[in-house]
Amino acid sequence: MDLLEVPTVITAIADPEFEGQVSRALFSQGWNVVARVMDFSELQRALSVNSGKKLLLLFSTDLPGASSAEIEKLESPSTSLFGFADHSGNDRGFSNVFARPTSPENLTLAILENVRSSSFRAPMIHANTKCGAKVVAVGGIGHGTANTTIAINLAQESALLGVKTLLIEASFQAPAISSLLDQRKLSSEARWRDFSENLSIMELTQETTADFEEKVMAAGEKFELIVIDLGSVAFLARELSDRRWSSAVKIWAARNANQLFFTTNSTFLAQKRCDEFVQSLTNISISAEIHLVKTNSSNKRDQEINASKRAPLRSSVQWNLPWDPRSCQLAIDERTTLVQASERGALRKEIGKIAQAISAISRK
Repeated sequence: MDLLEVPTVITAIADPEFEGQVSRALFSQGWNVVARVMDFSELQRALSVNSGKKLLLLFSTDLPGASSAEIEKLESPSTSLFGFADHSGNDRGFSNVFARPTSPENLTLAILENVRSSSFRAPMIHANTKCGAKVVAVGGIGHGTANTTIAINLAQESALLGVKTLLIEASFQAPAISSLLDQRKLSSEARWRDFSENLSIMELTQETTADFEEKVMAAGEKFELIVIDLGSVAFLARELSDRRWSSAVKIWAARNANQLFFTTNSTFLAQKRCDEFVQSLTNISISAEIHLVKTNSSNKRDQEINASKRAPLRSSVQWNLPWDPRSCQLAIDERTTLVQASERGALRKEIGKIAQAISAISRK
């Protein structure tokens, strides 16, 4: 089953409370639940009625009349299976079943990450990874919103505060960290490379994404803070149901990051994209603390637009930063960070304040 398409789902779950949770989570994602059956005989009829369709069957091990052997026979090129244990966590002899998730977002992402399919496009990154370090992921609501600038300098400022920090390049469409910091062949490193005191950097590629979870767990043993540059997240809600390798880190971050920083700016088009992005997030649930970072232009027209009514991200922390093109250009020219290029710059100081807020709760 290609999960880039909206899945057609049959639920076969006896527990009405859990089945209701599952169906609500699926409906909120726009998935098409064509049947909700309560026993094995009803399931057989539902499968017969929907024969010829690409189906995802969600079942529980306490489904009346069902055995492991009978359920496994239902799997076919057109029907994928995903099983949950019963309410007590008992798999009842079924293989490849999962404990029942405790929240809608965990439920949806668990299905997306682990559903068995011969056509899946991304490595399986399992849910609820407890990393030893605090994880902050930075993504731009579109291109040109300074997410890489903020990620680099947030990591650098945290390191200057004495927090052992790893900066990860995961902007696969337009990787820039190695160029901006003059780190040649960074992508060829098996793990991370030391950059300065308390700061190391790593670049992910299609090949190294395959064992990303292993890498981030190892990094959690060495570092106190991990900052991930996700690149553009303008279509994050859509990418959470994507199986391409390039979405795998975003899926992991949406589930496991402590904080998600979404960057935008004060221009008209950026604000329009921001409004659309905020609206798209109403259909998904993210457990991480959300921060909205807006860089403000000195252009008076942009300031007027910025002052108009905008739909805020629900329960988000708002940061307004002064855009400092001169300091940013100096940093680019010198292939370094803002603290080296323009220590007294306004943008550098404001990013430093964000780093202070993060570092206050990064240490264990």
